[in-house]
Amino acid sequence: MQTPINKRTDIKSIEKHSLLTGAFLLALVLSAKADIDLGGLVSFTLQTLVLGIGYFLLPKIWRFVLILAYIALGIAGLRVFNGGVGWAYVISWPLGFFVGFVLAAYISTPKKITLSNLFSYFLQIHIVIVTLGICVLGWHTGSVHKAIDTLFELLPGIVIKSLLGTGLIWVWNRYYYSQI
Repeated sequence: MQTPINKRTDIKSIEKHSLLTGAFLLALVLSAKADIDLGGLVSFTLQTLVLGIGYFLLPKIWRFVLILAYIALGIAGLRVFNGGVGWAYVISWPLGFFVGFVLAAYISTPKKITLSNLFSYFLQIHIVIVTLGICVLGWHTGSVHKAIDTLFELLPGIVIKSLLGTGLIWVWNRYYYSQI
C-alpha cells in the first residue's frame, strides 16, 4: 500500500533543495574561479571541497541536479569552469575530473558522524575525482609521468580539503543539532 503524499511537505522539500542546490551551484562556480596555479597541468581549486560539502547535505538526486547543471552551463558557453568553456573543453583533458564529479555523487554519506567517518567520506570524494581525472589527463597528454607528477602535486590539496571539509561538517553538525 502506498503512503499518501503530502503535497505541501513535498513542495517545501523541493523548494528547500532547489535553493540549496542553487546556492551550491553558485559556490561551485566561485570555487572554480578561486584557483592557485602550482605550475603544473592542474591548478588548485576548491571545487572538490564544495562538492563534498554539497554532496553531504543534498539528497542523491539533487547531487546529480547540481553537477549536471554545472556541466551543462559550461557546455552552453558560460564561464563556470576553471579553464575553458564549451563541449570541446569538457571532452579534452578535464573530462576525467568531470566524470569523477558525477560518479562522486554516488558516494553515500556516513551513517554515523564521527571525525574519522567524515574524513573518510571526503577522501573518497577526492579519490574518485582525482583518480579519474589523472587517468584521462595521462591519456590526453600521452604521458604517464605527467599524470603521476600531477597526482603528487594534488595530494597535499586532497588532504587539506578533506580535513577542511571534515571540520566544517563536524562544526555545522554540532551547531545544527544543538539548535534542535
